Amino acid sequence: MDVSQLFLQKYQARREEIAILASEDTHYSIAKGANLLFLDKVIVPVHPDTRQLNAPAIAEALDQARADGKKYFIVVANMGTTMFGSVDNAQLYLAALKQRDLPFQLHIDAAYGGFVYPFSNPQNPWHFGNPEVSSITVDAHKMLQAPYGTGIFLCRKGLIERVLTREAEYIEGFDLTLCGSRSGANAVAVWLILSTYGPHGWAEKIGVLQNRTRWFCEQLNARKLAYFREPFMNIVTLSASAIPEEVASRFQLVPQKHQADNQWYKVVLMDHVEMEHLEAFLEALDNHLASREMYNAVVESPQTVK
Repeated sequence: MDVSQLFLQKYQARREEIAILASEDTHYSIAKGANLLFLDKVIVPVHPDTRQLNAPAIAEALDQARADGKKYFIVVANMGTTMFGSVDNAQLYLAALKQRDLPFQLHIDAAYGGFVYPFSNPQNPWHFGNPEVSSITVDAHKMLQAPYGTGIFLCRKGLIERVLTREAEYIEGFDLTLCGSRSGANAVAVWLILSTYGPHGWAEKIGVLQNRTRWFCEQLNARKLAYFREPFMNIVTLSASAIPEEVASRFQLVPQKHQADNQWYKVVLMDHVEMEHLEAFLEALDNHLASREMYNAVVESPQTVK
């Protein structure tokens, strides 16, 4: 939904006064949306190891944005980034915006984590029980494994009308989306999947994946391999320096970048990633580490040939 319409209609804001505030790990679709709506982006860096936001970086970004004439902010907070599964502490955004008395709308991008994080972390504060949350997106074609294109958008009452297309008079209720027509089969598929699992069945499934992820991280710890994992999420992102290219290719690991300067590979632990797959991957890593140690031992203690 184009939340900028709220600022344009309610505050008579100019479009150049509105900006999207998000972290550097935010999904690229936000950049696409910003280009489509002619909105500027205010990107906040995250810590390279913890992938977390920090208050000074947010303050610096907001102060620069205000100096550039920005007065209204669409905040995009991540509940499970694509590469790391990291979850933003959106309270840092809100505190900085309130301190500067800047109007904002908070959107939770739970496209990936929406079917994981709320089930694995009962203390999750980013839901409609929190009055600060304006809207949430969840993708059923990721964890729920529904047909591609089954995105779910939820917002508070009074917001969706801001994007109502009154020209679509032949449609009952008018049109409220950018693409217009949508597949009803996708909605039926989501209903069927959720009905089949039920809330308890789905929670049990997430519990199994959490245990599997925890076990995998314990194995990485035992091997002293560098990785990132957001607690309560089922994505493990490995430092590329610890993974040989042939192992990454064999197990089809997803790189952060498809260029020479890639720094991370991710493993998403879904239903089809069985313990046997993880053990095979770890065995391949062990064989690589063993061969590297053997090579180092030979280099450090060269034999004299007579």
